[in-house]
Amino acid sequence: MQYTNKTFLRWIAGLVSIGGILYGYDMGVISGALLFITHSIPMSDTKVGLIVGAVLGGALLGTLIAGPIGDRYGRRLLIAASAIVFLIGVLQILIANSFLLIFLARLFLGIGVGMVAVAVPLYVAEIVPSKDRGKYMTFFQLLLTFGIVLAYFVDLIFTPSGNWRAMFAVLLIPVSILLLGVLKLPESPRWLIAQGHLDKAKQVLARIRHSAHEVEKDVVSIQTTLHATKSSWRDFYASQFLKPCMIAVSIAVFNQLTGINSFLQYAPLILKNAGIASNLVTMLGSAGIGILNFLFTIVAILMIDTVGRRPLLLTGVLGVIGAEIFLGVVSFFYSTSPYSGMLALIGLLLFIVFYAVGPGVVVWLAISELFPTRVRGKGIALCLFFNSLAATALSVFFLPIVKNFGVGQTYWLFALFSLGYFLTTYFFLPETKSRSLEEIQLGFAKKGK
Repeated sequence: MQYTNKTFLRWIAGLVSIGGILYGYDMGVISGALLFITHSIPMSDTKVGLIVGAVLGGALLGTLIAGPIGDRYGRRLLIAASAIVFLIGVLQILIANSFLLIFLARLFLGIGVGMVAVAVPLYVAEIVPSKDRGKYMTFFQLLLTFGIVLAYFVDLIFTPSGNWRAMFAVLLIPVSILLLGVLKLPESPRWLIAQGHLDKAKQVLARIRHSAHEVEKDVVSIQTTLHATKSSWRDFYASQFLKPCMIAVSIAVFNQLTGINSFLQYAPLILKNAGIASNLVTMLGSAGIGILNFLFTIVAILMIDTVGRRPLLLTGVLGVIGAEIFLGVVSFFYSTSPYSGMLALIGLLLFIVFYAVGPGVVVWLAISELFPTRVRGKGIALCLFFNSLAATALSVFFLPIVKNFGVGQTYWLFALFSLGYFLTTYFFLPETKSRSLEEIQLGFAKKGK
């Protein structure tokens, strides 16, 4: 049997990871659009924070509904539904002419963000071979960072005209590609087996595995660990589910408490407040942040299945802590220096490099790998709910926190949260490199006993 499934797997992972572009673009586009939205629709600092945080608030609802939809109707339909929600959200924002309408449109876009953040990692984790899962899973994060870069450059292109609606309209391109492409995707074989569709699952596995022997081996492995086709939230109280759930939720929350979304969404404002007066230089600095994020995500992808999850995450979080301490020192002690703006830019670039190498890539992979098939949909949804809750709170209250406590102290607060991230990873996160999802599940079950 000729081995041709690698191209097919890359096509699958690449197509569904377009969802990462949607997620990243929506995170990044608001940073530049804010400079012009406030000219069309006057807003206070509180309303600006609400506009920025609305997409993450909507993600709370998106993550909650995504798990049950994915478990009941399939991973493929969940991806399609997330694309449709994005499409409607973009069309809404193109006609918004008041604070309330643009807030509601951003909230609706957030629902799409939450759904796609659950749908893509869930689908890819269940369809690719365990030895390559890290590489394929990180396609989502890679294209998420590309989405941020794309947003910054689109913002830069439309800066002379100030056309913020056009900045959002570009989202229609990847949304349409994902919506059309998902029609050709196969369903997750694990979900098919969970629903009793054994023959269909074998047909899918036959397209993505080396031989018939591997297909049968995967089927037996999935069936062994899949004791039931239905799950409830009460299942998380079981000892073999509770510990991985607590680890995954902690990682999801700490990932946001590094301050990543605040830095990305408010990058132009941060750089201007640090002393870079030119709008053009500020936008170019933001674009540089996005480019570094993208390039070092590629570096992490090349290392994820060789170095392992834990070493990358621990190294990345340590670097994040160092960068945040440096930013706090610059802001607190050198705020009047003529070089404060460039020093702040250097600190932000260092933060992005270490975040991309560690937390940016590993978090999505760790969350999807820790949960057993039976509760994976609900588990990922639960993690991303708390992830979005933390992100929403930081996006809405970032400016008030900076105003009341100072920029330097805010950076040090993020560094303290990042220290908690490091300790949680060091003491509790197991290495999952090259282990099948079933092997990871059995490992937690043995420890539970």
